[in-house]
Formats: sequence, structure tokens, C-alpha cells
Amino acid sequence: MEESIMSPLFSDVLNFLSLGLSVVLLFAVAYLWSSNNTKTAQLETLQSEFKRMKKKVDKVEEKVNQIREPQVISEVPQAAPFGIDLSSDELPQVATSLEPQDPWLKFVAAYNDLAADMSTPGKLKKCENFVREQKLRILTYGGSMTFRPAIDVKDSSYWAFKCSGEEFAVVPNPMTPCDEEFVAESGIKEAFALNYQNGVYKKYYVKLPALFTCEPSEGWRLKNPGVVNLERK
Repeated sequence: MEESIMSPLFSDVLNFLSLGLSVVLLFAVAYLWSSNNTKTAQLETLQSEFKRMKKKVDKVEEKVNQIREPQVISEVPQAAPFGIDLSSDELPQVATSLEPQDPWLKFVAAYNDLAADMSTPGKLKKCENFVREQKLRILTYGGSMTFRPAIDVKDSSYWAFKCSGEEFAVVPNPMTPCDEEFVAESGIKEAFALNYQNGVYKKYYVKLPALFTCEPSEGWRLKNPGVVNLERK
């Protein structure tokens, strides 16, 4: 009698628990499904945003590459020896790529201005002032491409401008005419390339000074010959 009464009650309890468990499982499945859908939507949004940003980066990189595109130089300008155009009668007024020229460029330009004015009165005074202002050494030729100190400016054959260290830029005395005797005995044809033919030339134009070194133990030594243009008047 007691078993027939308890069995239905126990059965109802089991049914109730089963129903409750089913509801819990239903909510769990619904939550998991909703969560997965949310994550999937977020993932798709991120992927779309990444593709959009990659397109922008590609466009920016393409523009940068266009800006950085190297320029090709088809022809390289040719420079004359020593960075100076020897066909011109004018010295360059700007520094060239050959920096060792710099010490004597202004000196030679000033010398050529002085040498162009040797036909006017007072040339000795002008030369003395020039030698003093430029702090030049006045020299006479001693043979075998060596020099000796001169007594005064008018008796000197060459002037030497100190460039740097023991190097000097040497030019002829513009007051000394260039004749056959001077060419034969002064060493000018060894120290300079010049256009002398015959007779007397009274005007010097230095395109390149002769570069000498002067050391106490070795004396004067020619390092690089110069270039001088001579004119008769």
C-alpha cells in the first residue's frame, strides 16, 4: 500500500527535475549560440577593417615609392684639368672641387690685375705694395730649378706666395720683360708652359702658378709646372 503511494510522487519529482534540467540546457545552448554569433560578427568586422586599412597602406606605400624613384643622369659633365678651363682668360671666381687650389686662387687673380697695369707710371711702387700686402718672397733664379732670395722687388725674377705648409705658388715678376735671355737663363720655360716664340713680351697672364715646395734640408723643388700666357704689349 505504501509503495503504490510513493511511486507516483517519486515519478513526479523526477519529471520536474528533468523538465528543469531541460530548461537549463536550453538556456545554456541559447547562450552559447548567441555568444558564438556575437564573436563571429566581431571577427568579421575586424577582418573587414583590416582589409580596409591594408588598402590604405598599399596606396601610401605606392606614393612613397614614386617619390623615392631614383633619377638617372645620362651624361656627367666633364671637368677640365685642375678644375680650371685653360681656354678661358678668366680664373674661376668660385671654389672648385679641388680644394688645394683655394689658397692661391685669389692671389693669382690679384696678380693678373696688377700685371695688366704695368705700362702706367708708378709700377714699382704698386709692385712693392703688392709684395708687402701678400707677404710674398722675392726670388732670383739660382739654376737647376732652385731660387735665391732677391735684394729688392725690382731685381727679383719671381714672387712666391705661401699656400700651406711648405708649398708655394710661384709667378714671374710682372716688371721683368720676357725676352730670349730671360727664357734661356731664368728657368721660366722649365717652370711654366708658355707661348713664347721670339722677341720681347711685356705682359704676363698666369693661368696656373708653378707650385714649389721649399724645405730647409732640400731647398726649392718643382712640384707642378704652371701655365703663363705672354703678350707683347
